[in-house]
Amino acid sequence: MNTMLYKSTHLGEVIDADEKMGIVKGYGSVFGNVDSDGDIITKGAYTKTISENGNRVKYLYQHDMDKPIGKMIHLEEDAKGLVFEAQVPKTQLGKDVIELMKAGVISENSVGILPLQKRMNGEYRELTEVKLFEISAVTLAANDQAMILDVKGNVDLEKVTKRYDKIAKLIRKGEISDELGFALEAEILKLKSIYVNATLPTVEVTEPEIVKTDTSEIVKYLYNRLNK
Repeated sequence: MNTMLYKSTHLGEVIDADEKMGIVKGYGSVFGNVDSDGDIITKGAYTKTISENGNRVKYLYQHDMDKPIGKMIHLEEDAKGLVFEAQVPKTQLGKDVIELMKAGVISENSVGILPLQKRMNGEYRELTEVKLFEISAVTLAANDQAMILDVKGNVDLEKVTKRYDKIAKLIRKGEISDELGFALEAEILKLKSIYVNATLPTVEVTEPEIVKTDTSEIVKYLYNRLNK
């Protein structure tokens, strides 16, 4: 039975967020990328749904159907993936999301899809046709944290610091709604946790000293006992 899937990737990035025009451009997903479920969306998977259902696809916040932030004014496949352009009205939520994008707190998109045609390719499942319901602006908390790691998988403190600076700049601007405040609070707490764990001093574990018994002494002791 097919079920609704949410496919997120840091490659499904926000390309541009124009506050004055209320336009967001980006990729909802990319082709050939193996996601955390072991799925790969292939080029052409969105062709039919765009043709038949493209005008009904909405732009949401965090995959929440109760939080629509815009409508699609352009939706197509290119060589890289599913590219979109959304019109975001100047509601409080719409303005908040664009502010979060400009500050770098939201930098990813994710799609809500229903797989229709699929095939196995080795250990991976290829989705060759999907039904697209929505594209969502999502925070780092909902996705891969590779964006704040270095090439060796260690926390990049410089990146963490830059994210703090962007959030501080956004707070200084004021006009923070409850929705934006909650999002910023969650991001700050997450970054604090990452920073604290990355800077904790390394605890040196001292192995217990193993005292090796001199077997020759044991033999000597037993020999003396037996010969008394």
